[in-house]
Amino acid sequence: MRLLLLLLLPLFVMAYRLSDYGEQDVSVVKIQEELFLGKEIPDAKVLTLNGTKRLKEFMDGKPTALIFVYYTCETACPLTVNNVLKASKSGFADYRFVVLSFDERDSLETLKAFIDKNFGGRVPENWLVGLLSKEDIKRLTEATGYKFYYVPRDKIFIHTSAIIFISPSGKITRYLYGAFPTERDLRLAFADAQKEKPTLSNIIDLALLACYRYDHARSKYVLDPLVIFALLGVSLVVLTFSLGIYYKTRKEVLR
Repeated sequence: MRLLLLLLLPLFVMAYRLSDYGEQDVSVVKIQEELFLGKEIPDAKVLTLNGTKRLKEFMDGKPTALIFVYYTCETACPLTVNNVLKASKSGFADYRFVVLSFDERDSLETLKAFIDKNFGGRVPENWLVGLLSKEDIKRLTEATGYKFYYVPRDKIFIHTSAIIFISPSGKITRYLYGAFPTERDLRLAFADAQKEKPTLSNIIDLALLACYRYDHARSKYVLDPLVIFALLGVSLVVLTFSLGIYYKTRKEVLR
């Protein structure tokens, strides 16, 4: 009996850890979008492996996707960045991607390890990956509504996996949640951000955006029902017209 208890003890410990982790109140990191959409983000000094850059200078009036992470994360952070990187391989050169750590303990060493592991050691030209001062972490996260808290026992942060889209003038236009963004959702979110200053290069994306609407419940873009009904209506008219011509032609032939 004692032997059985000793064998089961690790399972009880593991169950305790899992249940305790599951009890973390993740609702406190939820972003209250209505308070931040349309707000302008502040500028910040970003420390990279190649020196210091200004955030707004890097954005250069381009629609930007901002992703907050911490570089020692082994789950959601690298997964989100990797999936955004893969989804944006083609046709996103005119947009900017910014990855910033909200962990003041991150260093050039952890930054380099993150870049080596997730970017193969080389960051694309339209990407900015770096560190912020404690003051700028506070200013940027508060300006975007991004929240997080540290769990000392597990040595992890509880935080939201969110991609924050920013317009050419620096205003927040959209939040996409989850670690698995699709190329279509990224493209449409950028088109949303570009609406205030459209360009010829994204005219197709803006036209496509007219057929979709953002579904807050699923954090993705879905085909607008009005477009579906309009297409069905047009199809019905075309079908009725075609059948009318067909029967009229057949009737004349039979005569």
